[in-house]
Amino acid sequence: MYRPLEIETLEIAGFGPTFEAMRLPIKGKAIHSDKELAKKLIRRGDSHAKCIRGITVWAKMSFQVGWMIELDTYRIGREVLSTSSSMHNELKELSGVDLIEQKQNDLPDKVYTQICTFSYQTLRRIWKERRKHKHLDWQLFCDWIETLPEFDTLIIPEKK
Repeated sequence: MYRPLEIETLEIAGFGPTFEAMRLPIKGKAIHSDKELAKKLIRRGDSHAKCIRGITVWAKMSFQVGWMIELDTYRIGREVLSTSSSMHNELKELSGVDLIEQKQNDLPDKVYTQICTFSYQTLRRIWKERRKHKHLDWQLFCDWIETLPEFDTLIIPEKK
């Protein structure tokens, strides 16, 4: 039975250092708006938008294994800090083949909880590539991305 993705923002950091890094190549030039400069760089592509790798989001997610496999596509700019473990909780009395078989049998309905970090640059790539994906969990994930601070400036400045 399908259980939709649940996601919670735990923390976001790095705006100050990101804007400072963004200004380094143009030292001495007048800058009237960090946000306008950021939009300009991001619109030029990933190599120009590299400073937004410095903005980090910590997120707690609960999802089924099928979407965990999908999410694994995005390994650059995403760090898995930890994932819940059935082996250390509900299956702790089992071992060997019994453990493996029970873990495999539980997969269709098992919901994992994971805490990850994502860079804004990775979230930008995910949003652009998965926004209209037919898997509902991608749509829920992209809805969450849209709630992050400065979404229109630092993730999708092209969005009207």
